[in-house]
Amino acid sequence: CTRDSRDPLDARPAVDDDARGPSVEEIKGIGPAYAERLAGIDIETVGDLAGADAAAVAEGASVGEKRAATWIDRANEF
Repeated sequence: CTRDSRDPLDARPAVDDDARGPSVEEIKGIGPAYAERLAGIDIETVGDLAGADAAAVAEGASVGEKRAATWIDRANEF
């Protein structure tokens, strides 16, 4: 079975960013550059960050684990 280009799943609208939650840039200490690094590891919203592992965030965003843990704490308090 091949997928037809008219398949309704292919026509789904993109997810509205507002529906996904506030951007990580809302967190104190995260600006556009850090937000871009976080997006590279699929962390784009405050909710994404709140559920993340500090070691993984630190490695993926090229920051210290203490900074990553602070961001995660702030996301959980958001």
